[in-house]
Amino acid sequence: MSSEFSSRFDRWIRGIAPSPKDVGTVKGLVLRPEGSAEGERQRVESSVAVPERGLEGDRWADSPYATAGNEVSLINVHFLRAISDGDEDRGALSGDNLHVDLDLSEENLPLGSRLSIGEAVLEVSDVEHIPCASFLERFGAFATKSIAHANGLGLRGRGVLCHVRARGEIKLGDQIRVDRSGSSDQR
Repeated sequence: MSSEFSSRFDRWIRGIAPSPKDVGTVKGLVLRPEGSAEGERQRVESSVAVPERGLEGDRWADSPYATAGNEVSLINVHFLRAISDGDEDRGALSGDNLHVDLDLSEENLPLGSRLSIGEAVLEVSDVEHIPCASFLERFGAFATKSIAHANGLGLRGRGVLCHVRARGEIKLGDQIRVDRSGSSDQR
């Protein structure tokens, strides 16, 4: 990548608002309804996280892409707003379940970090969350390259994928508490 393009992406990343590191907030909750068409999304007030099933009402378990470690997806709300021009309906098309105000970087959330949200507990998995062809189609080349660049810097612009470790309800506005004690890189 040329330095001109790299500096353009770096400027874009510097424009992203910072997020808290230890206690974040659920700002959006999105399901891909069971039996729905590709791209159909439903914004909801709450859902229940279920081990090996993902979120109740989401079609994750029926997806051909369902693998251990990608039951629930999180994206930082500031990155999402930047690629969707602040449009919540367009942002929902990212396909991520939880839109969060939390620093999702590799430094802040090493693999194995646990996120307590209400009674639910999610664990950051080793499955990398990368932009796919649908992401490119929905958000365009610049957004996709910017997110990929953020991923390359360890910022996880595309977000994180998680295991559900403890069943529990997750609601809009819930706090997200970070526990790094079981991570591969305790701080």
